[in-house]
Amino acid sequence: MSAEILTVTPMSGQFPEQHFGSHFNSRLWVKFVDNEFGEWIGCFSKSSEHGLCAALINQDNSKGFVVAGGQGYLIDIHKKILLLELDDQPLIESVIATTKPDYFLAGTFCSIYVLDDSGLLKEIRPDMIIDGIYFKGQKNNSAIGDLATVENQYSENIDFEFDLSTFQLRLQ
Repeated sequence: MSAEILTVTPMSGQFPEQHFGSHFNSRLWVKFVDNEFGEWIGCFSKSSEHGLCAALINQDNSKGFVVAGGQGYLIDIHKKILLLELDDQPLIESVIATTKPDYFLAGTFCSIYVLDDSGLLKEIRPDMIIDGIYFKGQKNNSAIGDLATVENQYSENIDFEFDLSTFQLRLQ
């Protein structure tokens, strides 16, 4: 199973296509290959031309999370259907897929979105004024990254760990 962002618009009819989103001023094309080596293309509406673009798949290769210009789409890869669109949220600035537990984590300027196979599991808003949450990876049962705060805007970002069991954010 794979999800690959295409840098060139695919030729019409080359692969089966599915469109996600409602405003297509700017598009992101993603090629999916399923467990049976079936290929299809997803076309995703971008919120911002210069926002984050990423395509991730979960551990069992059944769900994908695509960020198109900062807008998030949770999809069922086998059924080629949209499960959740994060279109009225702040733009996504970072995203990772975790294992054990199997989550997609999205960081915006002010909150963390935890998504599982069924959709949005939880939104976490830290108790301080945040100006960006940037996930870098997973370490044991925690997601790690750094964040920007209004108080530290002229210095380096602050490292954090986000516990995947308790959803607690600990600054380092």
